[in-house]
Amino acid sequence: MKILVVFFAVTILSGCIGNTVPTQNSTLVQAGLWKTENYRTPGDNTGVLIINRDAGYRGSSCIPLISLNREQIAPLNIGEKLVLHVTGGRHLLRAHPNRNCAASPVETFVEIKAGQATNYRFGFQDRTMVFTPVAY
Repeated sequence: MKILVVFFAVTILSGCIGNTVPTQNSTLVQAGLWKTENYRTPGDNTGVLIINRDAGYRGSSCIPLISLNREQIAPLNIGEKLVLHVTGGRHLLRAHPNRNCAASPVETFVEIKAGQATNYRFGFQDRTMVFTPVAY
């Protein structure tokens, strides 16, 4: 019996091992979860910043709050994406973990070009939250 319990425990926990994987069909973060009215619509000199949240068990209880230039945007759950209309230039992108998450905040600078889309993946590598630029 003990061997069976250990076998099932190892099998279940093995799903938590490894990095997250890109999602194929992300859904948009619900409009009601946004904490700002900014970045929702295109404007003069704006480009699009798309942030896709990876899938997988790693970090599944962590729902980070995404911010841009220290302004809170929205929480980003597994399989969701944020589409932000951002003025051209250099911006600070940050993810701050919720209290269910033992990870530290992560931030990076993103360069936005007017009229172009910039894509990032958000996921976990080991126990670390990461933003990864993606070329589509």
